[in-house]
Amino acid sequence: MISIHNPHEKSDKVKNERPRGLLILFVLTAINTSTQLLSSVAGVFSGSADSAAMEEVKFENARLIKSFRDMGSSEDMLEVIRKMEVITLATLENLQLMSFLMLLFSGLGLYGALTMFRGLKKGFHMYIAYSFLCLIQYYFIVSPSEIPIYVMLTNGSVSLLFVYLYSRHLTWMK
Repeated sequence: MISIHNPHEKSDKVKNERPRGLLILFVLTAINTSTQLLSSVAGVFSGSADSAAMEEVKFENARLIKSFRDMGSSEDMLEVIRKMEVITLATLENLQLMSFLMLLFSGLGLYGALTMFRGLKKGFHMYIAYSFLCLIQYYFIVSPSEIPIYVMLTNGSVSLLFVYLYSRHLTWMK
């Protein structure tokens, strides 16, 4: 008997199966965004940080700068530590705002990932928006000159990697 079925075509059943890579990406995204959601809910309801927490940050950064100086570290590294202190203090001063923004951003990211997991491409666009908003989150409270370039490069690289990996599964989505 002659078969007219092309052996090189995937069957509908195989084509409709959720890709394993998408499952892995979804689990990683769900873990990250869920922890962000939980910590941001706590930050929204906790209010502003007290002065003791700010003094602790200043003390720890002063100790860190001293130890880096004692090791003969470059001024560039010390400047990065100072800039990170500014970001940390600004985050503590605006804890409720930052927590509320992270609550919104994380919710968008989790919903986007869940939508992609269900097979809809619109989730990919939501995930891109989430990635971009998380990348620029510090600009809401700190001057751009206070943000070290390595923070933007690191966060941007991880975001781009995940967007790229999710984009590999767009053909499966509707």
